[in-house]
This record gives sequence, C-alpha cells and structure tokens, in this order.
Amino acid sequence: MNANLGSYLRQMRERVQPEQRGLPAGGARRVPGLRREEVAALAGVSQTYYTRLEQSITAHASPQVLLSIARALELSNDEQDYLLKIGSPERPGQLRPAQDGQLAPSTRMLLASLDGVAAAVLNYRCDIVGWNPLFHSLLAPHLDFALTDDPELRPNIIKLNFLDEHVRSLYADWRTESESNVAYLRFISGGHRHDRRLAELIGELIIHSDEFGALWPRQDVANCVEGTKLFHHPAVGELDLMYQSAQLPDGNILKVYHAEPDSPHEASLRLLRVDWRS
Repeated sequence: MNANLGSYLRQMRERVQPEQRGLPAGGARRVPGLRREEVAALAGVSQTYYTRLEQSITAHASPQVLLSIARALELSNDEQDYLLKIGSPERPGQLRPAQDGQLAPSTRMLLASLDGVAAAVLNYRCDIVGWNPLFHSLLAPHLDFALTDDPELRPNIIKLNFLDEHVRSLYADWRTESESNVAYLRFISGGHRHDRRLAELIGELIIHSDEFGALWPRQDVANCVEGTKLFHHPAVGELDLMYQSAQLPDGNILKVYHAEPDSPHEASLRLLRVDWRS
C-alpha cells in the first residue's frame, strides 16, 4: 500500500523550506526542502541514523525519535499519527479485526432512530455497513438499499466518489472532496498495512481512476472527522451540510450529515426525507 517510512520522510522533508526552520536558504540544493543533515540536527539524531531511516535500511524507530522527527518536519497532528503508525512495527493482535459482519442490533436501532439526519455506519475501509433511508437518498438512491447487508457487495464511499458518476456529480467541489478522500485513506492505511482488502481497494482505484492515481503518491494525510460539504442534489437542489464522525464501541464509525437548524438547507433535507417516504 506504499506505506513506506523512507519515502514518507523524503516527501515530508522536501516540503519544508529552510527558512521555515530558521536555516539559511542559500547554497546549492539538489532537491527542494531541507537536507538530511538538517533534519537530523533539528531532530537531535545522527545524520547516519536518519539517512538509514530514509533509505529504508532501518525500517522502524522508537516513538521518541519519530516524534522528534515529526517536530523537525513540522508535521500536523494527523501526519504525526501516521508517521508513528508506519514507523512502528505492526504487532499481531494490535488492531481490532475488520468489522465485516452484520450490524449489531443496537447499532441498527440507533440508525433507525436518527430520523432527521442522514446517518451511516462505516468500517475503517469506508465500506458502508449500514445506512438510514435519508443517507441512502442523499448519497446513492440509484443503488439498492439492501446492498449494505452483504459484505461482498457493500458500497464503499471512497470508491463511489471516484468511480460512480452519480455520486461524483453531487459535490459542488469534487476536487477538494477527492483530495480529502485520498488523504483519509492514506491516514487509515498507516494503521492497517497488512489488510488485503484495503490493499485491493487502493489497487483498484489506482487502476481505474487517473485522478486517484495522481493523488495517492502525494502521501497527503488527514483524518477527516468533521466539516462541511456542499451538495447539488438532483431531487432537492443545493444542500450545505455539516458532517461529523464518531467511533463506535465495535470499531465501526458513525457518520452523520445535518443542516443548520431553520435554514433553507434543513428545509431541503426535510424534502428529501419526504421524498423517500412517499
């Protein structure tokens, strides 16, 4: 899945300009960004050791060293978390197994009770394990509602966003949406480096989407848990919705879209709810 510590360190090092870290920008530089010896000095490690990490001669480092390097490269919190994941050995049993079964009865009741918002339950790969009718009507009314009950047929949100024209056309700013999706998938991949199905998903997207193939090597990382999205829905028009994600006890993720109260977008969301009820 290209979750390689050396390549990630190189890409992040080339992103940082010397003047950002109080270093002189002059002198011949063969590549953009910081030199290896500069990162090593800023992180308080030897140049030889840091070079071994970048060249993947040494595959892992202690959390203390990785945190020092993260500070030297001015990584965001999400980028730091990703670095810690790919720079540490992945121990068997360390991670919760993939949630590929049916929804727990309590989770199914929770989804059914969320009547005024569009809600879905995703596993960490972004397969849709379950959705309420409003989420289905918002995102993919052209798909069979019961698809989420079959682990082999479940829609995957990221795959839909890149390969399904109905879903792509919903987003007012699809480019930003696509970049967010790839950054989130990269973030997730760091903690699931040996997941066969996740690797197959990434491979399929690289093969079938030129846009994904161009974005994936950038190694952008972000854990997208809240924000806003503007939809152009064919049934109700413009929908400016807020979204939030929350971890469930079974390891799955609850994702909810909602509108600002008493806004035209809330009215449009109510119309969409009426549409699936009629």
